[in-house]
Amino acid sequence: MLLDEKIVAISRAFDAHDVPHAFAGANALAFYGVPRATLDIDINVFLPASDAPRVLGLLGELGVAVDDPRVTAAIARDEQVRVFWDRTPLDLFFAYDPLHESSMERRRRVDFLGDPLWVLTGEDLIVYKAIFDRAKDWRDIAEIVFASEQRLDFEYVRSWLTRIDGEDGARTARLDRVIRSGGKDLGG
Repeated sequence: MLLDEKIVAISRAFDAHDVPHAFAGANALAFYGVPRATLDIDINVFLPASDAPRVLGLLGELGVAVDDPRVTAAIARDEQVRVFWDRTPLDLFFAYDPLHESSMERRRRVDFLGDPLWVLTGEDLIVYKAIFDRAKDWRDIAEIVFASEQRLDFEYVRSWLTRIDGEDGARTARLDRVIRSGGKDLGG
């Protein structure tokens, strides 16, 4: 099964069983900037980690390797986990913060190969990428800002990032530089 087919299968299973979710990472980036190749699937699951058995059960029915006790241990410890569907990594992020509730309320329904798919908004994608703070995340943020032509709610983005990083935090300052440049500068 190809990556896009796996995304659709997960989306259908989660929708059919009322698992609130949104695809994130490069899977969502394609709807806001220049698409970037990826080998993994990132999913925000808007349920607490205590609901992981239900989510893992659905993924297991699809063929995702979820039976290892280290999977549930990682979720209990970190509220996130990487599992594999054949050779495809799936990164699951469970809800534990008001940011996740806000992201769920704001998520967008998009058309993906003829199927409806939940994705994070561009604003929420920027917040999560700034939190991860990797070089590729800042390239993605710049792409989103550049492609948005300033149509995004940057006050929303900044309010969440300052809540997490602080008004004088390095990531907040970097985000401000990227926004001021219209995405032409990575802000580093």
